[in-house]
Amino acid sequence: MAYKVSELVRNLNNVLRLSNTLCNIEIEGEIVGYLGPNRSGHIYFDLKDESAVIKCMMFASRCTYEYRQIISEGAHVILGGSLNYHRQFGLSFVFERVSEAGEGARLRALLELRREFEELGMFDEMYKKPIPLFPRTIGLITSGTGAAIGDVVTNAKRNDPYVNIIVAPAKLEGDGAAEDVVRAIKLMDAIGPDVILLTRGGGSKDSLWTFNERIVAQAVFDCATPIVSAIGHDRDASLTDDIADHHESTPTGAALFLTENTGKILEYLDGAPGDLTAAMNRQLKDRRSELKQLSSDVRYNSPKSRLERKKKDLEKHREMLKSAMLFSLSGTRKSLADHEVIVRRSMEPMIAGRRSLLEKYSLRIPAYMDAALKKAVSEKDIYVGLLEGLSPVGRLKSGFSYVSDKDGRNVRSVSGIKAGDELNIRVTDGEIEAFVRDIRT
Repeated sequence: MAYKVSELVRNLNNVLRLSNTLCNIEIEGEIVGYLGPNRSGHIYFDLKDESAVIKCMMFASRCTYEYRQIISEGAHVILGGSLNYHRQFGLSFVFERVSEAGEGARLRALLELRREFEELGMFDEMYKKPIPLFPRTIGLITSGTGAAIGDVVTNAKRNDPYVNIIVAPAKLEGDGAAEDVVRAIKLMDAIGPDVILLTRGGGSKDSLWTFNERIVAQAVFDCATPIVSAIGHDRDASLTDDIADHHESTPTGAALFLTENTGKILEYLDGAPGDLTAAMNRQLKDRRSELKQLSSDVRYNSPKSRLERKKKDLEKHREMLKSAMLFSLSGTRKSLADHEVIVRRSMEPMIAGRRSLLEKYSLRIPAYMDAALKKAVSEKDIYVGLLEGLSPVGRLKSGFSYVSDKDGRNVRSVSGIKAGDELNIRVTDGEIEAFVRDIRT
């Protein structure tokens, strides 16, 4: 008995639906001939590989916004669906799922992982542990054969010659790299350095992908020790960089960042003796200027100086009185008999006034001199006390001493001397030459 075409197609579809190898499967290939959704919203295109092509379609009800972003001409995709034989269009693959294949799929998976971590709050600043300002021990996790070790050690020691660096070598790329990095992080966290530096030099996107793996990012987040991440170079970025407590673009930058504060302190200490000497010289100059001014004030306000000024004032008044008297007697003289009474009467008030003024000044001079003398003595005592308080000799009298080395430099710490050095000890009544027998801290 011959089958009708429709019966054959129906039977063929039944076979396809019942087949475990042709139903609910995934196929991979390149999209060709895609023109966008048709009027009904359905999607049609061909999927091809190196040697074959198959028609594919998706119903509008299954085509989400995310799928439309993936489907494009030339895109390499993975379709999930089943084979179907349509009575008009023939054999086709009806798919319900679509995802990017190859690099695109990996990037999409990374975006999804990043979204997941962001929803969990793993990028929040509240989880960032503070980086120590002056780390004494740095735990370095990097490749045992790369250049990053040399870069980190060289630049860290340049800033801080006393920093300790512990290295935990790890495989950074290829199979098993993520697990090895996690092992190194846990090992270093157990050792307990002040900070951990997770770093490697630049490379391809594939070689750096270890630091986008979930287990590596989770290990960085769970680590109790602060972690600084420096993966690749400026253009590179990884999930680990975002989760770490601090990120630097390069291994060199990370080494300098961790030791820059210590470097600044050491640089400051190197210049401290010169700065202290300059400051002491400025203080001495200021004190000399103050002493000179105080000495001038003492001389100006001394009893002798004040008395001399009063004498000059008295002499000035005496000359003024004499001039007034001479002026009163000058002029055209008339007969003494006619004008004697007039002259006497005109002179008597002026003479009386001058005499009264002179007597008043004479009575005030002793009181002025006595008050001036007492004030000058009191101010002199104050200035002398101030001078003695500023005097280095005064400090020596109080029990202090001044210790210097053979070059005259002040000794303030045992770090600047050694056994056998000559020392000079200045005390209130002389100097002591000494030799260092032993040093104790």
